Amino acid sequence: MGRLGAISEAGRPHVLSAWEFFAFLANSFVFLLIGMEEAVVAIDRLGSLTAGVAILLVMAGRAVAVYSLANLFRDTKLRVSGPYQHVLSWGGLRGALALALALAVPPSVPEGEAIILTAFVVVAFSIFVQGLSMPWLVTDFGLAAQPTASRLPRVRTDPS
Repeated sequence: MGRLGAISEAGRPHVLSAWEFFAFLANSFVFLLIGMEEAVVAIDRLGSLTAGVAILLVMAGRAVAVYSLANLFRDTKLRVSGPYQHVLSWGGLRGALALALALAVPPSVPEGEAIILTAFVVVAFSIFVQGLSMPWLVTDFGLAAQPTASRLPRVRTDPS
C-alpha cells in the first residue's frame, strides 16, 4: 500500500507503529504460551553446564555467520565496518521464533522437554543480557541512529 501511494506521509509513522505493536502482541502471546508451558518445569533439571554450552554455541554460530559474511563483502560497497559487525554479532537476539520451533518438537521426542527448556534459557539470556546491554554497546561504538521512521525511504504520492 505504501508503494502505491495509498498511505500519506503523515499516516506512514502511524502504520509503522501499528505493525510494531502487532509484532509486540504476537511475541507477547508466544512468551505467554512458553510461560504456561515452563511454569511446571523445574529450571534446575536442565543443568547450568548444558545451558552455558547452548548459549556459547548460539553466540559462536552467530559470530561465525556475521563475521564470515561480512568478510565476503569487505571489498565491495556493501562492506560492513567492524563496529557494526560486533553489534550485529552480539545483538543476534533470539526470541519467539526459537521458542515456537522448540514447542513444535513432537511429544514423541524423548528430549523434547530439554529442548524447550534449553531454548527458553538461551532466549532469556538473549533478552536480559544481550538485549539490555545493546544500548550501551551501540553508544560505546558511536553507532546511535536516528528514529526508524526517518530512515525509511520516502514514498512518492504523485502519479508521474
